[in-house]
Amino acid sequence: MTEMRRFSRVNFDAESFVEFGGVRGEAHLMDISLRGALIAAGGHPPVKLGDPCKLTIHLDGSDVVLRFEAQVVHMEDDEIGVKFVREDLDTMIHLRRLMEFNTADPDEIRKELAFLINTP
Repeated sequence: MTEMRRFSRVNFDAESFVEFGGVRGEAHLMDISLRGALIAAGGHPPVKLGDPCKLTIHLDGSDVVLRFEAQVVHMEDDEIGVKFVREDLDTMIHLRRLMEFNTADPDEIRKELAFLINTP
């Protein structure tokens, strides 16, 4: 498979929940980027590519909660790749900080954010 990612991904473990069609359940966050996440979501109703979902991530040791509206773009076994399609400003600010603190190259994250902002 050709590597097509434009955004850095970091492994990150946090209490997470995913909702498909009104059914909410726990999810294991495997990695995250400015544009999406990979989760393990065993025990959820069957989903297919393109399905909408909501992903909620609770950051340990704080009251910060990241909330995303997302779309399923990849599936393999019980791993589901989602693309973020909408988030509020606070979520994006906290996600950017999370990414900068958990990568070896914070400047790359800033470049990716600029790319994301300038992409229609």
